[in-house]
Amino acid sequence: MEIVKYILGLGPAVVVPLIMFTIAMIFGSRPGPAAKNAMTVGIGYVGLSLLIGFMVKSLSGSTEAMVKSLDLHYASLDLGWPLISAFSLSSLSLPVIYALCFATNLVMISTNTTQTLNVDFWNYWHFVFAGIIVEQFTGSFWVGVFAGWITFVVTIKIADYVAPRLQTFCGTPNITVTQAEIVAWAPFAFLMDKIIDRIPVLNRIDLNLTKIEARLGFFGSPLAMGAILGVLIGALARLPFNEVVRSGVNFAAVMVLLPTMAGILVSGLVPITETAAEWVKRRFPNKNLYFGISGEVTFKNPAVLSVGILMVPLAILISTVLPGNTMMPFADIPYLPMFVVFGTIACNGNMFRGLINGTLIVCGILLFGTDLADVTHALASKAGLEVPQQMTASSIDGGSHAMSYIFYKIFALLEGTGPLLASLIVAAATVVVLVLIKLIFRNSGNAACPECRETEATNA
Repeated sequence: MEIVKYILGLGPAVVVPLIMFTIAMIFGSRPGPAAKNAMTVGIGYVGLSLLIGFMVKSLSGSTEAMVKSLDLHYASLDLGWPLISAFSLSSLSLPVIYALCFATNLVMISTNTTQTLNVDFWNYWHFVFAGIIVEQFTGSFWVGVFAGWITFVVTIKIADYVAPRLQTFCGTPNITVTQAEIVAWAPFAFLMDKIIDRIPVLNRIDLNLTKIEARLGFFGSPLAMGAILGVLIGALARLPFNEVVRSGVNFAAVMVLLPTMAGILVSGLVPITETAAEWVKRRFPNKNLYFGISGEVTFKNPAVLSVGILMVPLAILISTVLPGNTMMPFADIPYLPMFVVFGTIACNGNMFRGLINGTLIVCGILLFGTDLADVTHALASKAGLEVPQQMTASSIDGGSHAMSYIFYKIFALLEGTGPLLASLIVAAATVVVLVLIKLIFRNSGNAACPECRETEATNA
């Protein structure tokens, strides 16, 4: 367990390049190009981390000012992803879930039940989180491990389905996203896109960044959009004039530099993934291989970032009026753009639909985070972490784990049932969930579900 913690402690900027270098060498790349591309991936991660940190810092002042100006009071406090990652990484189930998930991934690839190799080992802790919230409720270590494992399987399948749209929309060949709390909302977002298609008036509204820029010129460009969003957020926070102007400049920089840095990350990944894909194609002509990484790569498309930033002040306002919400958005609110990316990807960059999807996703995140507050507070206390005395500790990141939450609630509904029977029922429920997800993506046309398209082509 200490070895796993040491490796994870190196961070994704070190771990992922090491993995990609190893993969490149396994699939026949020469050491020089393999090292260059792997280091480019690491540079991309470092750059994205710095820029996201800059964005978080820029948003933090505005969001804190908004919360204070609205004089908000809640029963639970969002203490951010560091809270849940801390007690997840200290869990005794961590090495078991890591090993089980990776072994399962290899078996699924070899049996053609997935096309995705999840190389984002740093974010495997999300599956540990899925396990320990169930373990905390049921009191069973192995039931918790089972919950983490089924969350991994569902996540990998969703990553398969979103890959074609993601690769086309973000320009990331052979890449998909396997970060659990991000892809968990993809089925819902794709379903909502199909629903909006059938709603008169709404189905004709298309706020596409490319079209806006073509019509408005500079004022429709990502740079101008960033400046406008920054000024808007600063004004909503009632910041002094000089801070409002600075906010505009900061977000203009983010809108230009973040997609650029995501492009650098992709430029290192693509040669490695293409080498691997060619190796696989030569030996298995009908097989594709996707590499699953974290969600920052989606910021390569400015529309994703635009909607994500706009959702930050909206999330704070939503939290004040959403029935049933008791969680105050705080530590994770600047990271919110990460959690709503598929709201925009699902509708091919239509920012109007992206905002609708983002609003509904935020509602779900707040309600799930509220419901998980007691269990996350208990887990944080058990791990010896500092938690507030007058409020329960929760997080927006925790609430964004939609699949983990669904399985947690199913186990909660089965309270009093024996661990074995409960696990069998949840296994059956997982099959139902996978079938429903496949149906959602089957009805999403040529954007997703590659095996669905292959079946349709065969039948034709």
